[in-house]
Amino acid sequence: MRNKILSTFLIILALGCTPNVKEELNAVDNAATFKKNVDTFMKFSEHFNSEDMDDVMAMFADSVLWSPPNYNDYQWLEKEVMAQGFQNYFDNYDNITFTPGINLPDDNVVDGFWGGSNFRSDGSESSSQPSINPNNIRVYGTWKSMHTDTGKETFSKWYAIINFNSAGKIVRFNDWFNVDGLEKQITE
Repeated sequence: MRNKILSTFLIILALGCTPNVKEELNAVDNAATFKKNVDTFMKFSEHFNSEDMDDVMAMFADSVLWSPPNYNDYQWLEKEVMAQGFQNYFDNYDNITFTPGINLPDDNVVDGFWGGSNFRSDGSESSSQPSINPNNIRVYGTWKSMHTDTGKETFSKWYAIINFNSAGKIVRFNDWFNVDGLEKQITE
């Protein structure tokens, strides 16, 4: 009888701990996936800096969809159109660098990479993709470049939502910055 009670207690204890163990293992896997995706994005920024179109485009899945920073009636564009947009930037700017981070008052800079969210403004946690998915990252930072024709230095505060597939390729690229701000910096 005593062995039965002890065995039952151990089974209940083991079953009670299993979700916590799974949750901790998932957190470790999610953290590793998130870090890998951040590293992939930083590799993308290095390729962008070197204006190596082949290496830049190799970061994206063939099925990638892009929502450019300029307003286009919220149309998702295909990989070829995205490559043309990148090439236009390469043709007009040099010394392109990306610095991740959000600049706050008093020289306070916070991390520029965020993954998932447990909160939404509508109060729900459901979406077509889980909000805790480490393959969905938000990136904040500043792009710096030099306009090729004028030699003027330009800066663009930038934000993106980037979705990766399980192979580590970018499948959705949604970015925002003040496109008109570049023109203003060049003409001043």
